[in-house]
Amino acid sequence: MARIVEVSTTRLARRLHTPFVTALRRTTEVVSVAVRLTDAAGRTGFGEGPQVWRVTGESLESIEACVMGPLAEVLLGWDPADEPQSAASVALAGAVVGNGGARAACETAVLDLLAQGAGVPLAGLVGATTASVRTDVTLAAQGGFGAGVDASQFGQVKVKVGLDPADVDRVVRIAREAPGVPVRIDANQAWDLETASAAIGALLAGGVVLEFVEQPLPAWDLAGHAELRRRWGTPIVLDESVFSVHDLRRAVDLQAGDVVNIKLAKCGGIHAGLDIAREATGAGLGLMVGSMMESELGVSAAAALAATVSPDAVHDLDAAWWSIPMGDSGSPYRHGCFVLDASPGSTHASSRVVPVDAHWTVRAVAQR
Repeated sequence: MARIVEVSTTRLARRLHTPFVTALRRTTEVVSVAVRLTDAAGRTGFGEGPQVWRVTGESLESIEACVMGPLAEVLLGWDPADEPQSAASVALAGAVVGNGGARAACETAVLDLLAQGAGVPLAGLVGATTASVRTDVTLAAQGGFGAGVDASQFGQVKVKVGLDPADVDRVVRIAREAPGVPVRIDANQAWDLETASAAIGALLAGGVVLEFVEQPLPAWDLAGHAELRRRWGTPIVLDESVFSVHDLRRAVDLQAGDVVNIKLAKCGGIHAGLDIAREATGAGLGLMVGSMMESELGVSAAAALAATVSPDAVHDLDAAWWSIPMGDSGSPYRHGCFVLDASPGSTHASSRVVPVDAHWTVRAVAQR
């Protein structure tokens, strides 16, 4: 291919059509950092790192500093075509501790360059064979959708809980509106063991068929999650508890969960996600791929992973839908699915998200 000669960043901000409320935060816009890598042939690859103070601890400023500092040191002057596809993931993980969103953005941009060089979509490069993946839509805590917002294309809803004492009644009402459809709930670490146990018991007593309960307890409380499984037999999805394969192994040892929610900004990118997926599958756990609040640039990378590791599952990839205007003919959301970018690399997604007049901060390879 050609060596990387420039690393650049710019900030992205996109308004949401409905405020997004969880037990951890409330937001009305998507804010993130776009990473652009330019190679000596003039190709550009893109990735996205989201600001997620309450989960990864990353801010716009920290992502920019990480990308333009230690990660740029790894990338500048390097030709990714000279090494295995996973080499970028390994090298970036060796450059910093944590900083999963920054690493994921850089790795995605490298894979974008490799896919463009091969003339294949990003999803095809990493092993996906399907054209789309199904996704749920999130019903935010303490609210529905905004005026004029149509979410009827989605066949599966995930309900955010944990903020309102009336959560149980709300979920029971939602379940009665779609009888026979299992309900997903996500507490984003809001409960303690006894509160979670009481909520699950009340929901089951109310006739709610729970597909799963996601991250009901604090990330550190693996023993509590294992106890919830023992008490109720309701499947538990681990999200904030699992950032890495090491976290996953601890969870498996304690029998703390049934499904793992893999997010690129937690684990550091697609290949780290593939590693977690392999271990989880080997341990008998189910897989779901989600994302932070990101644009379709970041969600496209997550969807590529989803289509590779669990193409038949209903994933959690609605984040970009919240910032796409209703009626947008180019939206990747169709009939409850996220349609994978079919252009070389992530060309279509980046062209829709990154403004043509964006101001870029650039670090170039040193001239000899």
